[in-house]
Amino acid sequence: MPEGKHSVSYHSVANAYLPVVLWASLIFYLSAQSILPGFYVETYDFIFKKIAHITVYAILYFLLYRSQLITSDATVTEKRVWLLPFFLVLLYAVSDEVHQNFVAGRFGTARDVGFDMLGASLAFLKLYRYI
Repeated sequence: MPEGKHSVSYHSVANAYLPVVLWASLIFYLSAQSILPGFYVETYDFIFKKIAHITVYAILYFLLYRSQLITSDATVTEKRVWLLPFFLVLLYAVSDEVHQNFVAGRFGTARDVGFDMLGASLAFLKLYRYI
């Protein structure tokens, strides 16, 4: 094996990415529901659901960031460790909204992708101690 590289065991890959897959599966499952629980007052319902978007995508960012730390070797730049999870969260957020267009009673919106990315941004800011 070349110097500076290390092998990543299947156990460490599973440890790194199984939480990501499980969390993404939960998001997919919730997106596939025709009706989600909420509040009867429209304003409260909106706030509750947008906070949920922010929270679940912040957690997805944390999990992807963690996976990068576990599986990256010493040659990986700090920028890639935080930037790749951002890109993956964005891709998943967009795919989630597209998925909702195929669920009865649901529709995807760019606004929700914005809330999802707000969650990822807050996670980043928390990780790097800006907040």
